[in-house]
Amino acid sequence: MAKEASLQIEGHKGLEYLKNLCSQADRVLDIGCGEGTRLNTLLSRNKSGYGVDINPYAISLAKKQYPHHKFYLSKSGSLPFGSNSFDIVYSAFVLEHTSDPEIFIKEMVRVCKIQSKIVVLCPNYGSPNRRSPISQENPYSKFINGTINDFMLLLSKNLVRLNWEQVNPRQEYLHQDDDTTLEPYIHSLIKFLETEKIIIEKCSSLWEKENPSLNPRKVLTYLLGRLNIFPFKYWGPQLFIVGKK
Repeated sequence: MAKEASLQIEGHKGLEYLKNLCSQADRVLDIGCGEGTRLNTLLSRNKSGYGVDINPYAISLAKKQYPHHKFYLSKSGSLPFGSNSFDIVYSAFVLEHTSDPEIFIKEMVRVCKIQSKIVVLCPNYGSPNRRSPISQENPYSKFINGTINDFMLLLSKNLVRLNWEQVNPRQEYLHQDDDTTLEPYIHSLIKFLETEKIIIEKCSSLWEKENPSLNPRKVLTYLLGRLNIFPFKYWGPQLFIVGKK
């Protein structure tokens, strides 16, 4: 599900929070675990976790590198675990590489125990002011339509489809996220999770990860976002959500 490289946790509010959650949990599942580095980094040395991925080579490598964890190959939409199995179910920088985000999220919810938590981290490419590196969408149209959609989401009480923009991965992977398949957005994901009866405990578009340019419009958007003003609070560079089942 995801390519995994060395993981830098310090200084990333979302990953720091996730690591703290994992330290308090008995059963932790990484969906899209890659070759296992992230799971191994997030858990303390004496703890064993679970990981799934669609890449057989990544799973083979994970099993060799981190034999104290349990890794599973899973190419279908369904996770190979029973319902209510885990204390923490997380996905970090994987959702933007999926093809059916609704099923992906519903499976996270299904395998999570009652009163336990799911965590999602990924780029906030679906924001009106952002786009994936392979997007072909007109940025001005996206800005206008996305802003209108933000206000429509305020009135939405039952969001059953995420309707995120789909993009075509590049044939040759040269840069980070050249293999992106869709553009997640934090505001619509919050509404979708609420429809799935998930209580949102923490959410942020991680504006602190942004380096504002000298462009006055971008600086203004950045300042409004840091002030937590709607809808700009949702327009930061990454998506970070913690929800309780």
